[in-house]
Amino acid sequence: MLLGGDAPTPLDLRFRLGPFPVRVSPWFWLIMALFGDWVFRSLGLEYLAIWIACGFVSILVHELGHAVMIRAFGSPSAITLHGFGGYAEMPYPPTAAWKRMVIALAGPAAGFALCGFAFAGRLAVDPQRAPQPVAVALDFLFVMTLFWNLFNLLPVFPLDGGRVFREVCAILRARHPDAITHVVSVGVAGVIAAYSVGRMVGVISPNALPEWLQWLRPGLFMTVWFVLLAVENYQMYQVARRQYSPRFYDDDDTPPWRRR
Repeated sequence: MLLGGDAPTPLDLRFRLGPFPVRVSPWFWLIMALFGDWVFRSLGLEYLAIWIACGFVSILVHELGHAVMIRAFGSPSAITLHGFGGYAEMPYPPTAAWKRMVIALAGPAAGFALCGFAFAGRLAVDPQRAPQPVAVALDFLFVMTLFWNLFNLLPVFPLDGGRVFREVCAILRARHPDAITHVVSVGVAGVIAAYSVGRMVGVISPNALPEWLQWLRPGLFMTVWFVLLAVENYQMYQVARRQYSPRFYDDDDTPPWRRR
């Protein structure tokens, strides 16, 4: 779903979560630590470890949502967490666009469910009596699951929002859904990157966005990330426009190993 090197390494953490093999790249821990640099500087090493653990749970639950739905539609799946997030493998994607859209939405749905759990925990825990690490962990988990999943619903491929946009184009029988998706992705990612740069250099006011969008404050890492997404989508658009993009999928939605 997100950018980042995902080649297997001897330092990978591997385990199973029910029917799903899980692999965690060492780059995942490093990038999470870099994202939590402000935690280390303000609260110390203990809370940086809590931040990393909450990020691990948040992204794992998100990818588990994808994996469960992939399996429900007849394909095996495995989960990989890497430098800039993670993904759930889908060796045999459904041919129906609406099923692929449901799979894309299942990750944010699982993330928002975890967000609700963290919010309920915050309300239930008495900050005067609960250990501070517990209260801080619930705060981290709430913020991560809320804002990261909102970011992930932006119409930028290969984020889930970009995948949903692509399948909507397919359902509406657009002639070239891939090319359209990549053009929109370049535009959205480029605007966000430009907005972030403008905020950092002081050209754009912090109040330029309406109040309901004030959460959209990408820092340096997010800015670089969206620049890379814009470049990647431009390259994919160049490929997509030269290739034939079928308007319709066949009606056989049976996984290959079940076909006769």
